[in-house]
Amino acid sequence: MIARDLMTTRVIQIQSTATIAEAVTLLKRHTISGLPVVDAKGRLVGAITGGDVLRLFQQRAQKVYYSLIGQTHVIIDESVYQDRDQLLSLPVQKMMSRGAVTVSPDTPVGEIADLMLSQNVRRVFVLEGSRLVGVITRNDIVRWLVSHVDDPRPAPAESGPGGDA
Repeated sequence: MIARDLMTTRVIQIQSTATIAEAVTLLKRHTISGLPVVDAKGRLVGAITGGDVLRLFQQRAQKVYYSLIGQTHVIIDESVYQDRDQLLSLPVQKMMSRGAVTVSPDTPVGEIADLMLSQNVRRVFVLEGSRLVGVITRNDIVRWLVSHVDDPRPAPAESGPGGDA
Protein backbone atom coordinates (compact mmCIF):
# COMPACT_ATOMS: atom_id res chain seq x y z
CA MET A 1 0.00 0.00 0.00
CA ILE A 2 1.34 3.41 -0.96
CA ALA A 3 0.23 7.00 -0.38
CA ARG A 4 -1.63 7.18 -3.71
CA ASP A 5 -3.89 4.30 -2.62
CA LEU A 6 -4.79 5.83 0.73
CA MET A 7 -4.76 9.60 0.29
CA THR A 8 -7.76 11.89 0.23
CA THR A 9 -7.59 13.79 -3.04
CA ARG A 10 -10.23 16.44 -2.36
CA VAL A 11 -8.02 18.50 -0.06
CA ILE A 12 -9.59 21.44 1.73
CA GLN A 13 -6.92 24.15 1.73
CA ILE A 14 -6.54 27.82 2.62
CA GLN A 15 -4.57 30.74 1.21
CA SER A 16 -1.77 32.12 3.38
CA THR A 17 -3.39 35.57 3.23
CA ALA A 18 -6.75 34.35 4.59
CA THR A 19 -7.63 35.16 8.19
CA ILE A 20 -7.45 32.88 11.20
CA ALA A 21 -11.26 33.23 11.40
CA GLU A 22 -11.59 31.86 7.86
CA ALA A 23 -9.34 28.94 8.77
CA VAL A 24 -11.35 28.16 11.91
CA THR A 25 -14.56 28.31 9.86
CA LEU A 26 -13.17 25.74 7.39
CA LEU A 27 -11.95 23.48 10.19
CA LYS A 28 -15.39 23.55 11.79
CA ARG A 29 -17.43 23.26 8.57
CA HIS A 30 -15.50 20.22 7.36
CA THR A 31 -14.92 18.66 10.80
CA ILE A 32 -11.17 18.48 10.29
CA SER A 33 -8.28 19.36 12.58
CA GLY A 34 -5.82 20.86 10.11
CA LEU A 35 -5.49 22.58 6.74
CA PRO A 36 -2.68 22.90 4.24
CA VAL A 37 -1.73 26.53 3.62
CA VAL A 38 -0.89 27.53 0.05
CA ASP A 39 0.58 30.69 -1.48
CA ALA A 40 -0.85 32.68 -4.40
CA LYS A 41 0.68 30.18 -6.84
CA GLY A 42 -0.91 27.21 -5.07
CA ARG A 43 2.37 25.96 -3.55
CA LEU A 44 2.26 24.38 -0.11
CA VAL A 45 3.86 26.76 2.41
CA GLY A 46 2.67 25.33 5.71
CA ALA A 47 -0.25 24.02 7.72
CA ILE A 48 -2.63 25.41 10.29
CA THR A 49 -4.34 23.30 12.94
CA GLY A 50 -6.76 23.78 15.78
CA GLY A 51 -3.76 23.34 18.07
CA ASP A 52 -2.00 26.27 16.37
CA VAL A 53 -5.03 28.49 17.03
CA LEU A 54 -5.20 27.40 20.67
CA ARG A 55 -1.45 28.03 21.09
CA LEU A 56 -1.83 31.53 19.62
CA PHE A 57 -4.44 32.44 22.21
CA GLN A 58 -2.53 30.87 25.10
CA GLN A 59 0.76 32.57 24.16
CA ARG A 60 -0.99 35.95 24.01
CA ALA A 61 -2.79 35.29 27.30
CA GLN A 62 0.23 34.24 29.35
CA LYS A 63 1.89 36.92 31.42
CA VAL A 64 5.16 35.70 32.94
CA TYR A 65 6.63 37.64 35.83
CA TYR A 66 10.30 37.49 36.71
CA SER A 67 12.30 38.43 39.76
CA LEU A 68 16.03 38.40 40.45
CA ILE A 69 15.85 34.65 41.00
CA GLY A 70 14.09 33.93 37.69
CA GLN A 71 10.55 33.18 36.60
CA THR A 72 8.24 33.52 39.56
CA HIS A 73 4.77 32.88 38.18
CA VAL A 74 2.52 32.84 35.15
CA ILE A 75 -0.84 34.56 35.04
CA ILE A 76 -3.42 33.96 32.32
CA ASP A 77 -4.96 37.22 31.13
CA GLU A 78 -8.55 36.20 30.34
CA SER A 79 -9.19 39.46 28.45
CA VAL A 80 -7.35 37.95 25.47
CA TYR A 81 -10.28 35.60 24.98
CA GLN A 82 -12.73 38.50 25.08
CA ASP A 83 -10.70 40.37 22.44
CA ARG A 84 -10.60 37.34 20.16
CA ASP A 85 -11.76 39.24 17.07
CA GLN A 86 -8.40 41.00 16.88
CA LEU A 87 -6.50 37.69 16.90
CA LEU A 88 -8.94 36.02 14.53
CA SER A 89 -8.38 38.79 11.98
CA LEU A 90 -4.66 37.99 11.71
CA PRO A 91 -3.54 36.34 8.45
CA VAL A 92 -2.93 32.59 8.53
CA GLN A 93 0.70 33.13 7.46
CA LYS A 94 1.40 34.83 10.82
CA MET A 95 0.70 31.70 12.82
CA MET A 96 0.82 28.67 10.54
CA SER A 97 3.37 25.94 11.07
CA ARG A 98 5.97 26.19 8.34
CA GLY A 99 7.62 23.20 6.75
CA ALA A 100 4.64 20.87 6.60
CA VAL A 101 5.57 17.19 6.44
CA THR A 102 5.21 15.88 2.88
CA VAL A 103 5.52 12.61 1.01
CA SER A 104 5.32 11.54 -2.62
CA PRO A 105 2.40 9.51 -4.02
CA ASP A 106 4.66 6.42 -4.10
CA THR A 107 5.68 6.51 -0.42
CA PRO A 108 4.85 3.24 1.38
CA VAL A 109 2.27 3.45 4.18
CA GLY A 110 4.71 2.03 6.74
CA GLU A 111 7.14 4.85 5.98
CA ILE A 112 4.31 7.39 6.31
CA ALA A 113 3.27 5.98 9.69
CA ASP A 114 6.88 6.10 10.88
CA LEU A 115 7.20 9.70 9.67
CA MET A 116 4.01 10.72 11.48
CA LEU A 117 5.24 9.21 14.72
CA SER A 118 8.80 10.52 14.51
CA GLN A 119 7.68 14.04 13.50
CA ASN A 120 4.70 13.99 15.89
CA VAL A 121 2.21 15.07 13.20
CA ARG A 122 -1.34 13.96 12.55
CA ARG A 123 -1.29 14.46 8.80
CA VAL A 124 1.13 14.44 5.89
CA PHE A 125 0.56 16.17 2.60
CA VAL A 126 1.13 14.33 -0.66
CA LEU A 127 3.01 16.33 -3.28
CA GLU A 128 3.59 15.49 -6.91
CA GLY A 129 6.49 17.79 -7.73
CA SER A 130 5.38 21.02 -6.06
CA ARG A 131 1.65 20.34 -6.56
CA LEU A 132 -0.51 19.32 -3.60
CA VAL A 133 -2.42 16.19 -4.67
CA GLY A 134 -3.59 14.66 -1.40
CA VAL A 135 -3.51 14.34 2.35
CA ILE A 136 -3.19 11.33 4.65
CA THR A 137 -4.15 11.49 8.31
CA ARG A 138 -3.41 9.15 11.19
CA ASN A 139 -7.07 8.16 11.10
CA ASP A 140 -6.75 7.14 7.45
CA ILE A 141 -3.95 4.74 8.34
CA VAL A 142 -5.76 3.36 11.39
CA ARG A 143 -8.98 2.83 9.38
CA TRP A 144 -6.97 1.00 6.69
CA LEU A 145 -5.27 -1.19 9.31
CA VAL A 146 -8.56 -2.04 11.01
CA SER A 147 -10.22 -2.89 7.70
CA HIS A 148 -7.52 -5.52 7.16
CA VAL A 149 -7.80 -7.17 10.57
CA ASP A 150 -9.80 -10.36 10.87
CA ASP A 151 -12.86 -10.17 13.09
CA PRO A 152 -11.52 -11.09 16.57
CA ARG A 153 -14.90 -12.43 17.74
CA PRO A 154 -15.21 -16.23 17.68
CA ALA A 155 -17.54 -17.64 15.08
CA PRO A 156 -20.90 -18.66 16.53
CA ALA A 157 -21.06 -22.33 17.47
CA GLU A 158 -23.12 -24.33 15.06
CA SER A 159 -25.56 -26.81 16.42
CA GLY A 160 -26.86 -29.62 14.31
CA PRO A 161 -30.18 -31.41 14.66
CA GLY A 162 -30.65 -32.49 18.23
CA GLY A 163 -27.41 -30.73 19.23
CA ASP A 164 -26.84 -28.63 22.31
CA ALA A 165 -28.31 -25.18 22.09
